[in-house]
Amino acid sequence: MSRPLQLALFLLGATIFGYLVAQIGVAQLVSDAERTGFMFVPIVLLYALVYACSARAWQLTMGDSERPSFWRTYAVTISAGALNFLTPVVNAGGEPLRVAALAPWLGKRRAAGSVILHRMLHSFTYVLVWFTAIVLALALLPRETPNVVRVILGVMGLLLLGVIALFMSAHRSGALERVLNWMSRVPLVRRLAVLLERKRALLIELDRQITEFYHRQPGRFAKAILLEYLSRCIFMLELVLIVASLGFRIGYLRAFSIGGLEALAGNVLFVVPFEIGAREGAYYALFNLFGLDPQLGLYTSIVGRVRDFAWIGAGVLLIWTTPVASAASAASAAPEI
Repeated sequence: MSRPLQLALFLLGATIFGYLVAQIGVAQLVSDAERTGFMFVPIVLLYALVYACSARAWQLTMGDSERPSFWRTYAVTISAGALNFLTPVVNAGGEPLRVAALAPWLGKRRAAGSVILHRMLHSFTYVLVWFTAIVLALALLPRETPNVVRVILGVMGLLLLGVIALFMSAHRSGALERVLNWMSRVPLVRRLAVLLERKRALLIELDRQITEFYHRQPGRFAKAILLEYLSRCIFMLELVLIVASLGFRIGYLRAFSIGGLEALAGNVLFVVPFEIGAREGAYYALFNLFGLDPQLGLYTSIVGRVRDFAWIGAGVLLIWTTPVASAASAASAAPEI
C-alpha cells in the first residue's frame, strides 16, 4: 500500500472517530471515564490472561525439549503483540522478533516453523470465533432486525465454514508448497513465485512441521486451538466489565457476539491504520444493532484503546528482556537453504 493511500485512510478513519466523539460529546466521555474509575485496572489486567493462553498455545508447537521457558515465551508474545500493533496494515512486525527469540533454542528453521504454525492456529481460532459470533447473533438479535442483516450473516457464516474446511485441509496435508505451485501458474503472481522458488526447500520443511504436528501430536493440536479459543473467550469479558463500570448490564453471550463481529469487521477493514474510526464505527453500529445504547459502543472502543496502549508500553519494555542479539547470532549460524 502506498504512503499517500495509507495516509488518506488514516485521515478518513480519524475523521469518523472525531465525528462520533463530537456526536456524543467530550464531556460525556470524560464523565464515563470517571465512572469507570478503578475498573480500568481489571479491564487492562484481563489481557494478561489472554496473552498467557496464547503463549502456552505457542509453546505447544515447539515440542518438549530445547524450548524457552513459559515466562520467556510469555514476554516475547507480549513484545510481538506490541510490534504488530505498531506496524499497521501488515501487522507483521512481531513475527521476525518471535523467530529471532526462538532461534537460540530451536534453530532458524524450527523457530520459523513454530511461529508460522502458531500464526495459522491463531488465525484458525479467529475464524472459529467469528463463526460463533454469527451463530450467537442470529439467535440474539432483536426480532425487528431487518431480514437483510440476517441473510448477510447467514452467507458470511457459510463462507466461514468453507474457510474452516480449508484450514483443516492445510493442517492435514500441508499447503505452503501447493500455494507456491499454484502461484507459478498464475500470471499476475508468477514473478513472486520465481522469487519464492529459491525457498522451496524451506517451505517443504515448514509444511512437514505443520502436518507432523497435526498427525503425530493431535492432542497438542487440539489443546493449542482450545487455548487460543479460550483466550478470545476471556477477552470478551472486557465488554461485560466496561459496560458494567457504567452501571449497565450486558450478557456474556451478547458481548461475545458483539466482540466477535467487531473483530470480523476489523479484519475486513484491515487497511485502515490502527483501525482509527473503523473500530469505533463498528462498535457504535453493533451496539445499536443489538438494541443497546450506541454511545456505550463508542466508549467501549475508547477503553479498548487505553488497554492497547498499556500493553504496547509493556511490550516495548519487555523487548529489552528478549535475547534478540543472541538470537540473531544463532540464526545466522544456522544452515541456509
